[in-house]
Amino acid sequence: MNFEFYVLNYDFNRQQVVMFNIFNNIHVQEYAEKTVRKYLRAPNKFEYHRHDEEPLKGFEGFAAEILSIIMWQEWSRREYEISVGDAFENDVKKLERWDCYEQCKPNKYIIAHEVIRQYKQQLKD
Repeated sequence: MNFEFYVLNYDFNRQQVVMFNIFNNIHVQEYAEKTVRKYLRAPNKFEYHRHDEEPLKGFEGFAAEILSIIMWQEWSRREYEISVGDAFENDVKKLERWDCYEQCKPNKYIIAHEVIRQYKQQLKD
């Protein structure tokens, strides 16, 4: 299985911002694959357990678990960050650091749907 979902990242070797597949990280890829298999076996019974909170169930839980896998690997790690700000900003201190996880947060449902769709498509092929 090879999932794809792209965000912006900085390639230090090429010294430029590139489109980066968040599933290029082997841990994200493997754990997402295990999670989607588990979810598709019994979507209504799927639960994602959070610390000291009620578990999230079904698709909501699946999306939260996929996001937590991305967070585990790609949150606050320099190799997964870019600096974002005004195009004409000269003061580096005014730029924000955005990692791949930060870019994925508002897209968690889209990513979850894509993982399911891509998994099913790859099984067909």
